[in-house]
Amino acid sequence: MDSETRIWSIITTLSLAALLILLAQQYGGELFNQSSDDTSENDQIILGSTADNPDPIAQNCLDHSGLARHDHSNLNIYINGVEQAIPSSIGINTEACNQEGGNMHAVHTHDGSGKLHIESNENIDIPIGVFFDIWGVHFNETGIFDYRVNSTHELIMTIDGLTNYDFDNYLLIDGKEIALVYQERAV
Repeated sequence: MDSETRIWSIITTLSLAALLILLAQQYGGELFNQSSDDTSENDQIILGSTADNPDPIAQNCLDHSGLARHDHSNLNIYINGVEQAIPSSIGINTEACNQEGGNMHAVHTHDGSGKLHIESNENIDIPIGVFFDIWGVHFNETGIFDYRVNSTHELIMTIDGLTNYDFDNYLLIDGKEIALVYQERAV
C-alpha cells in the first residue's frame, strides 16, 4: 500500500471515530443504552440521563412564604414488580437550595411515602420531569433510573389508573395518583 492510501485510510478511520463520538454526545449516550437488567456485571454501559439537562424550574428555590401554589400528588414506582422507595427530603436542603431565600425546590418530598409537594411562588405548570431532575435520576419515555425500554421491557405510566403517554412532560395536578411501572413486555 502506498503512503497516500495509508494516509487516507488513517484520516477515514479517525473521521469515523470522531463522528461516533459526536453522535454519542448529541444523543446523550443514548446510542449505547441498554436495559440494566440485560447486561452482565462486567459490562459497562454508558447511559444518558434526563437529569443531565434539568428543566429550569428544577433550580427554583423557595420557602413556605408567599406560595401561589401548594399541591400534592402521590407517586409510586415499580421495577419488575418491586415497589421502589422514594427517599425522604428529595429537593430539600440541596446544594442548590440551602441558602437564604429558600431551602426547597418546586417539587420535593418530606418523607418516604411518595407524596410529592408541588410548590411555587407563581401559579405555574410544573411537569413531573422536574421532580426527577431534582432527584438527579433519569425519567422519560425511554426509561427510568438505569432501566431502559427495549424489545423485552416497557415503561407504563398511569394517572389515577389510566394510561398516560406524557411521561416527563405530564403536568402535575393536585390529588393525582401517579404510577410508573417498568416491566417485561407481554408475550
